[in-house]
Amino acid sequence: VRISPDLKNATAYIMPLGGDQAAEVLEALTRARPFVRKQVGKTMRLRHVPNISFEMDETFDQASKIETLLNDPKVAQDLAAADETLTEESEDHGA
Repeated sequence: VRISPDLKNATAYIMPLGGDQAAEVLEALTRARPFVRKQVGKTMRLRHVPNISFEMDETFDQASKIETLLNDPKVAQDLAAADETLTEESEDHGA
């Protein structure tokens, strides 16, 4: 959940277990927004209950893309070369 600095807006990032039926879950939560907001107001006892929106959590998709990129042989070669350069530089400064 991310909340704006003025506490007026909150975005809840969701991902159904297994990622199945994500669009349906997002739609259902959006329809239930007034109920969720009311429950937050009761539980949190805030002066102003934030407007709540729901968005899909794309963290796992982004992590998968990064992992795929890091597993690319060309990228692995570049990372190994950069690591070797850093090791040599630290040895030069330490000697």
